[in-house]
This record gives sequence, C-alpha cells and structure tokens, in this order.
Amino acid sequence: MSKVSQNLFLHADGDSFFVACEISQNPKYKGMPVVVGEDRGIAVAMSYEAKKLGVTRGMPVFKIKKEFPRVIILSHHFDLYRNISDSVYRIISSYLESVEIYSIDECFAIVKHSDIVHAGGAEMLLKTIKDEIQNTLGVTYSFGLGRTKSLAKTASKLEKPNGLVLLLNQQDEERALKNTSIDDVWGIGRQTIPRLRNMSMKTAYDFVNCSGEQIEKYFSLPLYHLQQELSGIPMYEFDANPDPRDQKSIQSTATFKPPSSDPKVIFAELSENIESACEHARRLELMTNSVSFFVKNSNFVHHTDDCHLPLYTNTPNMILNKVEPLLYKLLKNGEKIRSTGITLRNLRRNEDVPKDLFGTQDTSETKNIIEEVSDKIRDKFGHNAIKHASSLKGNGRQRGNSFPGVH
Repeated sequence: MSKVSQNLFLHADGDSFFVACEISQNPKYKGMPVVVGEDRGIAVAMSYEAKKLGVTRGMPVFKIKKEFPRVIILSHHFDLYRNISDSVYRIISSYLESVEIYSIDECFAIVKHSDIVHAGGAEMLLKTIKDEIQNTLGVTYSFGLGRTKSLAKTASKLEKPNGLVLLLNQQDEERALKNTSIDDVWGIGRQTIPRLRNMSMKTAYDFVNCSGEQIEKYFSLPLYHLQQELSGIPMYEFDANPDPRDQKSIQSTATFKPPSSDPKVIFAELSENIESACEHARRLELMTNSVSFFVKNSNFVHHTDDCHLPLYTNTPNMILNKVEPLLYKLLKNGEKIRSTGITLRNLRRNEDVPKDLFGTQDTSETKNIIEEVSDKIRDKFGHNAIKHASSLKGNGRQRGNSFPGVH
C-alpha cells in the first residue's frame, strides 16, 4: 500500500457518457458503433467504436448515414442521463465526504488520508467506487487521482475508457505530464496553444518546467495558476456542491420534432416534462406547491404562465389538472410549438411540508404509492417503461433537466 500523507483530488469522468447511458438501457448495442444526436441532426456523442470508424463530433447525421451505414443513431434522453448522473454522484458521495459536480458526466472529490487508510489503499478505494458505478448503473468512468485538480484531470484522461491512474509520487506525475500533449491540457485555450508550441512546449511536462517568470510575463495570470496546479501546488478552489435536497427549483424541458399546433400533442409533451420533474423531486424527497411552465414556438417566442397548488406534491396529477386549462389559454390557433418546459418552485423537503388541520396533505401524500411503484418499474425496465396516459401522444426527444446544485 502506497503511503499518502496528504489529501488528494479525485477526478471522475464518464466514458462516452450519453452513449453509455443509452447502452445501459439497450445492452444489445454494446460493442457497436453508436451515435447520439439524431434529434439535433449532428453527432453529439459517439461510442469508441464509432470514433474508430471516423465519426466525429458535429458531423451531420445525413452524412453519417451515407458514409457509415453500420452506425446506430439515437436521439437524446436527458432525463435518463440526469438520473444516472445523480446516481453516480450519490455513489461517490457515499465513499467521499466532499464532492464537486463539474458537469453532467464529471466531478471532483477530495480523498482524505483517512479514506485511503480505511479502504486499504488508494487504488483499492477507487476501484471499489468504480466497480459499484459499473455494476449498479452499467456505465464506466475513468478515474484520476493527484495532488491538485489539474493533475487529477490529467490522470483521468490517460487511460480512457475505464481507466484508473494514480499520481502518488513525483515519478508518476512526470510520466503523466510527458504523456500529455500541450493540446490536451485542461485550461489551455486553442489560441494559446500555438504560442506555447512556438516556445518549444510540446507536452504538459514542458509547460510545467518552463520558467514561471516567463509564463507570467507573456501570458495571463490564469495560465500561471495552471502551471502551479500541474506542478502540484493547489490553486483552484474546491466547491463542494450543496445537498441536492437544498435546491429550490427543478426544471424539465423538451424540444420535439416536428413542431406541432395540435393542443393534445403539445400538452402530451408538457406532461412528459411534468412526469420527469416530479420523478426527480420524488427521488430527492422534495415537494412543490408552485409551478411555472412555458411553450416556445417555431420563431423562438416564449409564452409562460404559473400557478399555485392547493397542496404540496411531487406527483403529476395535481399539477396536470392545474396546468392543462392554463396551457390551452396560452396557445394561439395555428401556432406551431417546438418546445415546452416546467419548473417546480418553492421546493420543500417532504419532512418539512406543513400539515393542515383536516389531514388533507397527509391523504394526498399516501397516494404517492402508485408513483413510487412506477419509479421502481422505470428503474428496472427503463425510463420509458411506464407513463401517464396524458404523455402518450408526445414525441419529445431532446429533454434537458436541472441537476443537483444547478438551479
């Protein structure tokens, strides 16, 4: 067991995350060239098999279909990605006290000396976390461990996919920096790279060993801070995300094709958003008594409204009943709508919801059993396994949601 006497930083980075999430629901696609982005018309995420064929980010879907007919092209399911991202966050948080969400598929965490000792070593600790993520969620993450956030992120890139790289001594760090092109260093912009290359810096190792005075003289202060980070001196703040149950709102939005002027289709799309937002609220054990919603037409003009609910809830029915008549008032004859969205506001933890004199709130909460069973069905068979009848006429594909700590 390597001796580590100081706190270290972990960087966890999802491997082709959107594609991996899709494959977790459709294992038959495992090992096949898969692209996510049909609903946007371009490749947004690719499996490693698709990348090897030559598919690149931003490539038009029609071109992929023509040049790579073997490639499987899927649409986005952001509610699925959010749920898996939330689960990864919870798993890592169950092992490590301080976790910072960086993006939907990336996070940092502080690894204490006591965490390492308790687990029987740094490698054992990270392997245990990685295995739980893969075995529980069906996706893989690449892990990097280092003295700073920049070193940890550098390490996580070195052995993708499903990598595990620990920088526990100076030799480890030097090896990692020499194997990282200056083009791939986190925090160096595209316009800066040619200038560094003109100064004979081809790798991160060259950059670290350049005179700090020279970096300060010819470049901005953030680049000097990056050099210090890669030298093992922490310069970046660690922002441990707050308890996700402290968030005051949850949002779910969807863009659908083709745009529609049919009120039933539009309501079905909004219904799907309401289902998604309520499911997220139930998982966090939060309830709302205030919602706002919007529709956006083909000219990108928004129409919005809001309403107050008679009780706190995290089930769709009460919200649907309130929103439906308001939605129809917003719609104009013949206006084509391309996206909808819902925001649950004024969130409260279930245990903090005030009770009323006649027990109506308690009665309402007991009805959650149906939704809780539905959540279990979705967990087992996929997020589209069961829906409310009001959502069945929708064709929403591109769904975006808020995440813990992002409001």
